[in-house]
Amino acid sequence: MSGTFEQGWAARPFAQQFPEMNADEAKRLDHINTSITTLYLAGLLTDKQANEIRTKKFPKVVTKAVLGKR
Repeated sequence: MSGTFEQGWAARPFAQQFPEMNADEAKRLDHINTSITTLYLAGLLTDKQANEIRTKKFPKVVTKAVLGKR
């Protein structure tokens, strides 16, 4: 695993970023990523909340998925 991953509206799908990842897990992460963006753009997440999710919470979820833990 590289030390980083792409997220946000312009990110490549997780299946491309991590070809070794289970397809269902990659789809789940894509859905979460899209949901974060959608909620933020709809005004349902504040800048602070979106930043917290993008910098702290979502990276933990991605790390677990890449390592095969859930």
